[in-house]
Amino acid sequence: MERREENRVFRALYLMAIFFVVDGHIPLEGELFNFGGLFRYYSFHMLLFAFGSGYFYDSTRGYREALLRDIRQLLVPMYLWNLFYGILMTALRRFLGLQYGAPLSAYSLLLAPITDGEQFVLNGAAWFIGALFLTKLVYRTLSLPFGRKSIWPFLLSLLLGSLCVYGISHEWVPAPLYFLARALVLLPGYAAGHLYRERLEKFDRLPTLPWLTGIVLLRILFTTLVPENAYLLSNGTYFLCGPIGVYLGGALAIAFYLRIARLIAPLIGKSRILLFCSRNTFSVMMHHRLGFLCLNIIFLLLNWFHLGAANFHLYEFRAAEYTYAPAGHPEWAVLYLLAGIALSLAIAGLMQRAKARLKKPETRG
Repeated sequence: MERREENRVFRALYLMAIFFVVDGHIPLEGELFNFGGLFRYYSFHMLLFAFGSGYFYDSTRGYREALLRDIRQLLVPMYLWNLFYGILMTALRRFLGLQYGAPLSAYSLLLAPITDGEQFVLNGAAWFIGALFLTKLVYRTLSLPFGRKSIWPFLLSLLLGSLCVYGISHEWVPAPLYFLARALVLLPGYAAGHLYRERLEKFDRLPTLPWLTGIVLLRILFTTLVPENAYLLSNGTYFLCGPIGVYLGGALAIAFYLRIARLIAPLIGKSRILLFCSRNTFSVMMHHRLGFLCLNIIFLLLNWFHLGAANFHLYEFRAAEYTYAPAGHPEWAVLYLLAGIALSLAIAGLMQRAKARLKKPETRG
């Protein structure tokens, strides 16, 4: 989620990754873009984001400079939006009767964004932002004794990540330390992105058709041998695969989608909307669930005024995150996908305009 230079291939990669995140949070049967289960989102999509961020790792920045930059770009907006969502959820519980989301407290405002990240539900995907901050901090610390192109930071990252995966899958990680464990699980993906840029990218020149065919065949074999390859990194409640399942499956998926990104990069570069979306994945990560809620409120109003959505369930809407779909039709997920992304981009656009106005010097007549 960094913007250092305009790399259209990684713009395309980020665009696909954020679509996977939003689609994966829509509680309807199936995932729209997972190739019939061959590339289940929850088997790789967070590692895909970590890989993309690691690609832009800048080893020339000083430790203190990089830390302050990450605090400014990741932690500060995360905490500001956390306050916004805490107030919003308090209002929604009062006026719409919603029954989910933690109450406002010192813990939910100050500690939960790092230790939990799902406290106000609507910004639940923000757990990744805190985890990414810790991942970047750990990787920069590991890299201090080594040169820019050294493979040792990657190997150490893979070791730490594998130990954490093993510990989580065996329920050995105590709850107070889980926030650190999930950051370390992402660490090999971040390290792989840096390693790819420094040492491997120049060799990534094999013809596309045999390359993708080979990866698909390997992924078929992988999903056959490791059928439980999806996992829930946000809280670890579903984590049945070990290090091989997490990192081999992640590597195959990243290799596949990185080549797809290279193919569609020219098209992304011609679309202002798609470029804007790929440049604002932070906003989409933070706000897409608010888009789901806004769409539900539209269905709720249609139901109240007898204009449609006759079987909208008010109790389910209030009790937990709810997806309205007549007879459970999964194709309605597209509406939620579009609503989540559209609202997030609207918020990003408004925030950018507000910042531009604040920076613009006043003119006097």
